[in-house]
Amino acid sequence: MTVCVSSLIPLSACHFMGGTLRQVLEELCALLTEQKNVLERMLELAREERQIIVNGESVKLEDIVRQELRELSKLGAAEKKRTALHNVIAAEFSLPAQELTVTAIAERAEPDERDAIVKLQMELIVLIRQHTSLNMENRELIKAHVEYSETMLDLMVGDEDPLNNFYGGDGKAAPDRKKTTGLFDGHA
Repeated sequence: MTVCVSSLIPLSACHFMGGTLRQVLEELCALLTEQKNVLERMLELAREERQIIVNGESVKLEDIVRQELRELSKLGAAEKKRTALHNVIAAEFSLPAQELTVTAIAERAEPDERDAIVKLQMELIVLIRQHTSLNMENRELIKAHVEYSETMLDLMVGDEDPLNNFYGGDGKAAPDRKKTTGLFDGHA
């Protein structure tokens, strides 16, 4: 039988701010599930984002970024709730919050609760790793796309910044500067 660290009574009977550990763990699982669902949606959006980047559809990219920001907001709200709950659990176990891990919580839970918590933990770890990897790929694709665009612009209009051809460091016109021409010289 698992026992409550603070009172040596069965863990399922420990009281957490008016509720039992079971209720608190159910709330924790609900929050972890909510975070998992948001991460799944963000992973979906990251996959769409990759395809949009590959296709060069910048208008659609703006929409995806807006959707990602909405999901991040949801994730942040759920994380605030989870952190507050985590602090309550840590206080009940007489542990500093930074030392209380999901594993430590699961070790004190009943078998069915433990299984649910561990399963959610593993699912979240997998999602976070997938999302991190996909974001790295998307970042590299965007970087390559920007470098390609810069190279093409340099080929067409010259590799000097047109603003620096007409203005000095003080922001005043610099008449002695000459614009070099690229493929397009501005004459039609």
